Amino acid sequence: MASNTSKTVNDQKVRGMTPGCSPLVESLPGRGTGSLIFKRPNDGAPVCYYRYHLAGKQVLVKLGAYRRTAREVGHTLPELRDKAAAMAQIAKEHGDVKAYLAKLEADAEAARVEHERAVEAARLQAEEEAQERQRLAEIEASRGTFSELFLDYIESRREKATPGVVKELERLYQTNMVGPHPSIMAMKARDIRPDHILDILNPIWERGAKVQAERMRSFLSAAFNHGLRAENAVGRSNAKSYHLESNPATVVAVEKVSAPATRALSDAELRQLWETIEATEGVGPVMALLFKFVIATGGQRILNVCQTTWDDYDLEAGTVRLIHRKGRGGQTMSRPHLVPLSPRAVAILERVREINGCHPWPWTTTGKQHIVVSSPRHAIADWLQSEHAVIDGKQAPSFSPRDLRRTCAQLMQKHGVSDQLSDLLQAHGQTGVANLHYRNNPEAALPEKQRAIELFDRALAKVLGEGQADNVVKLSRRK
Repeated sequence: MASNTSKTVNDQKVRGMTPGCSPLVESLPGRGTGSLIFKRPNDGAPVCYYRYHLAGKQVLVKLGAYRRTAREVGHTLPELRDKAAAMAQIAKEHGDVKAYLAKLEADAEAARVEHERAVEAARLQAEEEAQERQRLAEIEASRGTFSELFLDYIESRREKATPGVVKELERLYQTNMVGPHPSIMAMKARDIRPDHILDILNPIWERGAKVQAERMRSFLSAAFNHGLRAENAVGRSNAKSYHLESNPATVVAVEKVSAPATRALSDAELRQLWETIEATEGVGPVMALLFKFVIATGGQRILNVCQTTWDDYDLEAGTVRLIHRKGRGGQTMSRPHLVPLSPRAVAILERVREINGCHPWPWTTTGKQHIVVSSPRHAIADWLQSEHAVIDGKQAPSFSPRDLRRTCAQLMQKHGVSDQLSDLLQAHGQTGVANLHYRNNPEAALPEKQRAIELFDRALAKVLGEGQADNVVKLSRRK
């Protein structure tokens, strides 16, 4: 077999390999330690092997594909050298590398099987314990436990609160109550005392989640208030009785520590995010366009945007209908918010339609549901960890997707857009008796919102270095 006689391989040589060319060979340091061999038998990326000799015969161990670009799957040349060095050490200590690796794989498989058996045993044990708890609970079924009380409270919120609030209650129930305090949750609700409430709240406070501790106390108090009222309510569906005489959570005080968030992106940071988010590794095209769309629409709430379907968009009229469910009213106080779309936003949507036009939601990465609220946070984290987040040699401070809304509001403020127009565009302060009963026609406010989005788009164009937006078509002239 023909081979390259050079003993040193570099990136230029590997990238220059053509399909079917002679292999590249690089000897590892030291006598008898083996060598790296790069082969490219087809149009795919070059593949690297570790070559050593055993009993006079040549043996190849595949190390993986060579990564030619940052976006390609595979390994860099230094990584492949490190892997080859590890193989050489195995050859030195154990002789037959393939046999040793096969043994490691067999050991791992045996460990996996043993782990599965342990998990199954744990599952069976958990089922047995659950059956025992159920048997004990049936002895005194007329008196509800603390756990049952909180679950009853969650059920009472399903028709009134938003799905997000209900999901948050379920999460807090699992992470802050059932998981760390099973014995407290198994107690009868009427036997719970303030010190039990403190046992639940103190670990939350001590780990630094002080705002969550405050909210948790509020939820616990609301659960006991629900229990005090529920069993005496006419038409109640749950037959469980709690026999409560007081609310133990009301006497527990939690220091209020909430503070307003202040992080907003500078003009340089906003421009850098806009120009590089689509090129960020780990951020898909739809997710990148979602950030651009949220910015282009003046900083709409990102979850409201994610929840939209194609039916909510009228690209000919240049509008999207968002549904806001914020505040105690939750589902029962849903408010429509009609947002005008600039040509910039419509252009973004046209790109999204090419990708997701066959799905109910524009903003989906699976086609099975819309983007969930945690995904944008991970995408921003990927951008912050990338080289794009270094501006003028300095790392951009951390921010969250929610900070884009504040950034757009402050951008409007800096460029002379009135607070009234800014609040109208972002649906701030649109509650109250007058708005509920009189100013409740989303179409009536559209002209003012159109004026706001035109002013905002001009400001955004300046930040993005597009100069004066002489070529920007006013929304009021669009058909």
